[in-house]
Amino acid sequence: MADKWSVKPVEDLEPREVLWPWPELPERVAQQLELIAAEESASEDEDENEDDSSELADPDTGVVFDGLVPRPWNLPELGEKLQAAVLGWLDDVVMWHNHAYGWQEEQIIPACWQLHEGLALDLAALAFGRIDAYATATAAYVGRWHSDWEDFQRRMVSALGETGRDCRRGDHKHPGEYAATAVREVIMKRRAAAPAAS
Repeated sequence: MADKWSVKPVEDLEPREVLWPWPELPERVAQQLELIAAEESASEDEDENEDDSSELADPDTGVVFDGLVPRPWNLPELGEKLQAAVLGWLDDVVMWHNHAYGWQEEQIIPACWQLHEGLALDLAALAFGRIDAYATATAAYVGRWHSDWEDFQRRMVSALGETGRDCRRGDHKHPGEYAATAVREVIMKRRAAAPAAS
């Protein structure tokens, strides 16, 4: 069987090859969603003890969660193994997205998406939102997801700006980095010069 991400000329595609299925969640990510569902179920059950959610443990470390189970769409909150699984899945989502929606160059999510933190955070929310939208009993949420997708497209084009073309062609650019570094340096100097809070 050919690799699901292989590219064929359009005229050689069968209809079932044109419509790629949504990427399957890695087992570790699906497990995290199950933990969240268990946490929500325990909090909704009036007979349950308030501390039951603390009995849920991280499958990678065995450590009991202190507070909410980390949401996989909140990338900075994730442990190393879970974050790697989510980012790998999001790579598949990017390939699916570019196949399904990348009809114009500015609609293409660049391969360097992980290097654009805002884009990565936005993509994670969009991808997990699609799971929710398509899991409902009504198509109304699917329409809402497509509106979210259009908003995502606008934000991506705006965020990448002129350098988006370079990124989409494999030459990652971050022209705002010098400005962001300068701002960080000024803020850090100001903090260092400020009297210590008591």
